[in-house]
Amino acid sequence: IYYNDMVEREYAQLHRDSTVASLTSVPVLEGGLLTYVDAPLVRASVHGRACLLDEADKAPTEVKVLLKTLVADGELLLPDGRLLTDRRSSSAPEEGCQTVVHVHEDFRLIVLANRPGYPFHGNALFRECGDAFTPVVVENPDVDSEEDLLAAVAPSRPRDERRRLAGAFAELRARHEAGSLSYPFSMRECLSVARDLEAYAGRGGEEDPGDFARALANVLAHDAYAPARGAIADVFEAHGFHDAKEHLASLFGDAGAPAVAHVEIEYAEGDDGEGGRST
Repeated sequence: IYYNDMVEREYAQLHRDSTVASLTSVPVLEGGLLTYVDAPLVRASVHGRACLLDEADKAPTEVKVLLKTLVADGELLLPDGRLLTDRRSSSAPEEGCQTVVHVHEDFRLIVLANRPGYPFHGNALFRECGDAFTPVVVENPDVDSEEDLLAAVAPSRPRDERRRLAGAFAELRARHEAGSLSYPFSMRECLSVARDLEAYAGRGGEEDPGDFARALANVLAHDAYAPARGAIADVFEAHGFHDAKEHLASLFGDAGAPAVAHVEIEYAEGDDGEGGRST
């Protein structure tokens, strides 16, 4: 990533609908005509830039195999007939291609991917083409580093609060690794809570004890119906966020679902004689 900051770079985000064609060429509208130009991967390889491919685990298997073809074999046949190769000896077009295009010696390919399985539901990138890359596992930051990040997004919040928030999320991740929690709470959720507190806590002049619970509810809503919500609240209470469990219960309801008011609707009788009452 440091190298990516030092040179020109191209960026592309892969997804489940990515195809081999979309990885090498993209449609553009020029002068009222639809034409195809080189995709970021091809531009970076030709001009010596760093190409960052994000969410590569979401791409279909055939797209990942294409990456392996370029990186491991050093050759890639493009849809327009050009042959992209890193072999300097290839000066004459091979059968089936029109032109040989050499990969720039400064070209770098950085591929970002989540690990397979829940909750990312991605494919096993390492299984398909991991041997062609130099894998680097990016772990979650330690408590001190995460506290520094929280200070950047929530500078007005008390330092003690930021420290306790980072410690609580570190414990949630440890519980996930141990198998007691299914969701791997990341730095993204921690920063989301801090941003919410920075923007909305105490807006009326005095902080409400439920401000933290409301900020936390935003990142727990996906799991609102799961029994793990109570265990998660216990972790935050253990780190000094008192009454978090009680306030979350009031937000989501005793059964874990958002509380719903009792509403009675009466239907007026129409021309067809139908009507009635619904609760």
